Amino acid sequence: MAWKAPERAGATVFVWANYSLVERNRRWQAVRERAAKAGLDCVFVPLGDGTDARYLTQLRCSSVVLPTDGRPPIVIADRGSRNEWVTEPWQTSREWTEPMAQALMEAGMERARIGVAGLKRGQVTHVSALDGAVNHTAFSEVRRRLPNATFEDATDIVGFVRHVKSREESECLRRGASMAEAAIETLAQLARPGLDAALLYARVIERLIVLGSEYYPLAITCDSIAAQRPMRYAHPPIGRRLGRDSLIQSEVGAIWGAELVEAVQPILLGRVPEEWRPVIELQREVFEEGLRWMRPGTTLGALIDRVNGFGAKRGMRTAISLKGCGYGDDGPILTPGSEAGAARSLTIDKGNVFVWRPLAASADGRMQFVWGGAVEVGDEGGRPLFERAHGMISVA
Repeated sequence: MAWKAPERAGATVFVWANYSLVERNRRWQAVRERAAKAGLDCVFVPLGDGTDARYLTQLRCSSVVLPTDGRPPIVIADRGSRNEWVTEPWQTSREWTEPMAQALMEAGMERARIGVAGLKRGQVTHVSALDGAVNHTAFSEVRRRLPNATFEDATDIVGFVRHVKSREESECLRRGASMAEAAIETLAQLARPGLDAALLYARVIERLIVLGSEYYPLAITCDSIAAQRPMRYAHPPIGRRLGRDSLIQSEVGAIWGAELVEAVQPILLGRVPEEWRPVIELQREVFEEGLRWMRPGTTLGALIDRVNGFGAKRGMRTAISLKGCGYGDDGPILTPGSEAGAARSLTIDKGNVFVWRPLAASADGRMQFVWGGAVEVGDEGGRPLFERAHGMISVA
């Protein structure tokens, strides 16, 4: 018999849930097929892995048991939450272990091979979660309740489905990109010497929220262009004011349809020094070349080697900076100087969306320039999702 929630589970929590039933069915079927191919009887998304659960349910907080034999999933939701995708979830308030175990048994998984999403760090999702994303205390109790079942990591089962965007997801990413561009416009309009940097930070966040983005912190540097190690803020830079030569390096993110999209835009309060121009031009050149190299079937290792070796023929340096777009800790995340490891063998696929922001630097590393944003991989390579193309914006 299905677990029943206590009477106190009542309040409904609303989140963005405008994807179609066609999109829901596409996601469920794609995860089923990958899991079945791996020999799993179901995919289990336990408490703690909120991003994969939201991907499968559009609910703020849920747990999911998705059998691979075509049966509909059993979804446990908090505080009476429901939507068009999940009209009759099992409802809970604070107790999760019991309903998760009961859901697996209800689905007949007592002796099954169960794939657990978020159990470990994945290749393209939860890439920074060294210990996974699940609530391990609750998960351990579930394992105790099903001693004859086999639990295996299935982070990549869901992750690689999320990694290739559908038409509906692509539309959401484009809308998010337009929000990020609008926020950058606000930043460029307001940034002036003497302005409180925390106020500027707040105005940019305000613009994003007014446009409908979910909250996502702005990352910003605002030190002098001559600074060798500019301070990076992922929160309001309290007590800082912009100077006449401040280089504002902003990483603006917007979330629409549970898809995070980012743009990176440098804004200089002053004229661009002549010695910086070759570095800026090199960065734009490697950005454009990278779009052509980003074809389906190309490995990330090949892309890394091309980008990292591109600047040498100009007597300067270039380095890859790329990460995945989506909701949560999506990747792969490649930064200048990082060890790519197993990510080198990953293949770029049509429908991947990356934040593409390569770095160019002078030979001595004193001048470093980064610009870019979200790009979508098509048959001919990468295509920017943002409409306005800028390198350095100069506010003289």
